[in-house]
Amino acid sequence: MPPKILLLLLLFFCPAIVISQVSSIQLKFENGQVKSSFKSANGTKTFILDAVIPTTYQSSNIQLVSSDSTGIVVRKQLTYFNHTCDLTSTVKKTGYGLQWDIEITAKDTGSWTAPIETSLQWMHQDSALFWTTWADNHTALKTDTWHDPFSPAHFQDLALTYGGETHLSRNAFVIPIASTFFNKDNLGLSFLQSLDDTILDLEMHTTADGKLAYRHINHRINSKHSIHIRHQIVLHEADWRDGIAWMAKNYKAYFFPEEPIANDIAGCAAYSSYEGELDTAKYRKMAFSINWKASLDFPYMGMFIPPVKSKDEKWVKYKQRGVQVDDGYTTINQLNKYSGHLNQLGFHTISYFNVNEFGNGMVYPYKTTAVADDSLWKNPNNFVYTKLKKAFLKPAGLLPDWDDRPLFSNWEDCIVLDPADSVYKSFLLNQASLHIKNIPASSGICIDRLDWMRFYNANGDDHISMVDRQKTQSLLISWKNLMDPLSRIMHNAHKVIFCNPLDRRIDLMAHIDGIYDEFGYMASSLNLCAQMAFFKPIIAWTASKENLMPDPDAYFQRHLYLGAFLTAPYPGNDHCIQPDAWAEKYYTDYGPLLSAIKGREWLLIPHIVQVIDGPAKANAFKGNGKVIIPIVLGGSTSKVPVIVRLPFAELNKKKLQIKVLYPGETKWKPLKNTAYTKTLELNVPMKRGCALISII
Repeated sequence: MPPKILLLLLLFFCPAIVISQVSSIQLKFENGQVKSSFKSANGTKTFILDAVIPTTYQSSNIQLVSSDSTGIVVRKQLTYFNHTCDLTSTVKKTGYGLQWDIEITAKDTGSWTAPIETSLQWMHQDSALFWTTWADNHTALKTDTWHDPFSPAHFQDLALTYGGETHLSRNAFVIPIASTFFNKDNLGLSFLQSLDDTILDLEMHTTADGKLAYRHINHRINSKHSIHIRHQIVLHEADWRDGIAWMAKNYKAYFFPEEPIANDIAGCAAYSSYEGELDTAKYRKMAFSINWKASLDFPYMGMFIPPVKSKDEKWVKYKQRGVQVDDGYTTINQLNKYSGHLNQLGFHTISYFNVNEFGNGMVYPYKTTAVADDSLWKNPNNFVYTKLKKAFLKPAGLLPDWDDRPLFSNWEDCIVLDPADSVYKSFLLNQASLHIKNIPASSGICIDRLDWMRFYNANGDDHISMVDRQKTQSLLISWKNLMDPLSRIMHNAHKVIFCNPLDRRIDLMAHIDGIYDEFGYMASSLNLCAQMAFFKPIIAWTASKENLMPDPDAYFQRHLYLGAFLTAPYPGNDHCIQPDAWAEKYYTDYGPLLSAIKGREWLLIPHIVQVIDGPAKANAFKGNGKVIIPIVLGGSTSKVPVIVRLPFAELNKKKLQIKVLYPGETKWKPLKNTAYTKTLELNVPMKRGCALISII
């Protein structure tokens, strides 16, 4: 029997195989370890689960608390200098595999912190492959060249940071999932960190001999509350889509937009303060849809809608780098008129928002001057030092207790505030309400600079985090506590919340409807952000036309592959691509293809699409009642053989029409009409290394 037919037969029967493995998964306590195993056609797979605090002394007496057909409970005692805690692991069988709960309970007074490591160690990983939501599979040296983030690799020694150490980090992962694939058995196992837990700093470590470990950092250990960590161990088919599909189903709040219009308004975009006329026909051809109104309308950062006495009262717009925009003034009515006009042209706006940076030209030390309350807002130093001084972010470990200076941002001398402060939090929520009231023509807001969420504030105390020996307020927790009420304000008015996620973590994406990635022209950033946007729109930054070089087709095609829109050449764009005839030609060539993926959602069905031979890549989306399959990066290949494994329920049709669209063309061409079959074999003609397939 030919190998391809064997593979297809295996794919048809693999759901039953996976269910069988789940039902037969075994647990036992042996030599002080929790071991789990399941059988496959190619032998038994065995792994060990362990939770430790590596810097502590572990008692040699590991107690088996209970063991039965449903699970195992073990407890160990750990000592850290003069502190002691119990670490209890509860491993239970479930319909999907295993649930592993770790509880750490301090036995004495006082607080301390040390990294907590939870690991899954394969006994014999053999030819198994590993995958996580990384920038790429790290088999190539660090490079600016784009690599497919969905290619697994053999186990290797890796250290990855959840969200990345900085917004430029390649050594990052964005969803806490560590997947192992046994391709010969078409079996996969995903080791997941629950998104319902409080996740502070988190690292993922892998080793060449098959160890997967999460390292949980800066959790405060004391007797006042226990630390709880939950892992799910999910058995599925040997495809990354299956593990992600499980997470999306069980943690919907992080994966799906709360406001459905997000997919309607998204498309290629701009970040511009330009308020003049547009060649609307040209921008429609480029799939342009939305302008993130550049941050030059406010009098200073954070005071987005000042408390003016009327909607026609003028204020002086901020002069970035001293440059005046237009006449230098604006009003509430002017802002709304601009958004309304863009709506009439068939486009949309989202307003600039920021929850951490405040003021411009800030001074330290500063002595406030006496002014009337209704004029206090006109001077950012007066306003901050009078109203918001308790919100100052003091990075843990960087300044002594007596030093009360603020932390300055790298943009125009603004300072960083913590929305955990009740006064500042109320101010931000009021700003959101003012947006809805005063700029109803705007579709919502886009929150800038989530990179500040990496910080811990020594001026606050969330009773959860600790850096070294200092009790702190994690800005991650501040963000989550702010986003609940902010979301209610915006979403109750059917306004979207987009963000620029420079700290790329899926647990920050609750209440976020879409992503505008400021570093999307970087291969690593585009890949990382796209993996947080399987069901949300993503717009990627294009800094200049040089980003398209040396291969503009490849640049656009990797965006198609990832379901991402681009920043368009637009007048007034702020530190992104300017109007340019050469660049606009490519945007026009790919505009119809980008328009075709508007509103797309990834089809996370295992093995749904497969390129049989050659360099081309293929993905599968669903949107507007169609299945859309981009086939890209085929180079000079004239035809690409593709297998599509499509469940009947996706289209619910007995007869399928298959069409193709190419770069530089505007009309779909018939490719094939066929009766529905579980497996479609297509030999797709290519142009410029690309074809977009529509199945309806």
